[in-house]
Amino acid sequence: ARVRVPKPIAVKNNVLIMEFIGKNGVSAPSMKEQRPKNHEKIYEILLDYIRRLYSEAELVHGDLSEYNIMIWRGRPVLFDMSQAVPLSHPMADFLLHRDLANLNRFFSRLGVKVLSIEECYSKVTGHDED
Repeated sequence: ARVRVPKPIAVKNNVLIMEFIGKNGVSAPSMKEQRPKNHEKIYEILLDYIRRLYSEAELVHGDLSEYNIMIWRGRPVLFDMSQAVPLSHPMADFLLHRDLANLNRFFSRLGVKVLSIEECYSKVTGHDED
């Protein structure tokens, strides 16, 4: 879905080895640890990532917040995708709303003029809320 996430390297039984995001053994900071420099641009990119996950991968992250987004080389990387649920999951809509609310809460605290939850939902799903 063209969303930046750590690339899987190997799987054995229930162990998944993923790409390390960082340099020289130091992991990239989460947005909680280090605020992104270009707040507005990162907000737009993240809304687009959520839209791509929804429309192209038919997934909702389900636990998206500043704790599960790293900034690496000036761009966001989503992690903890093990929480993701398919759109058919009975809680998918609730989890999408929670992801959008978390994103808006974080970026509004940084002074970004965020979209309403309804506008975000429409942008992500391509339709208005009922």
